[in-house]
Amino acid sequence: MSDVGYQVYSKNGNGAIVVVASSAKQALAKANELAESGNEVLIKDLAGKVLDTAVIVELAARE
Repeated sequence: MSDVGYQVYSKNGNGAIVVVASSAKQALAKANELAESGNEVLIKDLAGKVLDTAVIVELAARE
């Protein structure tokens, strides 16, 4: 897993929202914010690997 950053993806109508976060805490906060809209949210490391929610929560707790 990358310690450098994370990409948070959410589909929004016909488009998508992509946010780059520098920490797991920021990625988790943004994912929670985007999930409130009811859209599917994915968090990836900068290498493109999709991270399980439990993994990102654990990484955020360590920061």
